[in-house]
Amino acid sequence: MNLAKQLSMLAAAALPWLPAFAQPVADDCARARDPARCEARQAALKTCSEARGREKAACLEANMPPVDCNRSDNPARCEAAQKAREACKGKTGSELKKCMRDDPPRKKKKPRPIRAAARQAAGAG
Repeated sequence: MNLAKQLSMLAAAALPWLPAFAQPVADDCARARDPARCEARQAALKTCSEARGREKAACLEANMPPVDCNRSDNPARCEAAQKAREACKGKTGSELKKCMRDDPPRKKKKPRPIRAAARQAAGAG
C-alpha cells in the first residue's frame, strides 16, 4: 500500500474520535472559576487574533476585563497586583518589568516549621 492510502485510512479511522477532543470553549468556561471572565478572555483572543507582537499585547490588555479579586485565593495580594498593573499600564518590555519590580505585589513568607524547631533546639542546647 502506498503512503497516501495509509494516511487516508488513518485519518478516516480517527474521525469518530475528533468530536471528543473538539469540545466547545463554552464548556471549558462553564467549568472555570470565573465563567464570565473566561468568556470575555475568549472574545478578546478572537478579537486580537490578527494582531502580532506588541500590537497583540496592547489589544489583549485593552479588551480583557479586570480580575475579580473576590474570587481569588488571596484577595489582598490580588488587589495589590491589580494596582501595580494599573500603575504600569501602557508600559512595555523593560519599562514594564522595572515598573512591576518597583511596586510588586509581595507575598508574606511563612516561617518554616523545621527551621524554627532547629533554631529552638540550637538555642536550648
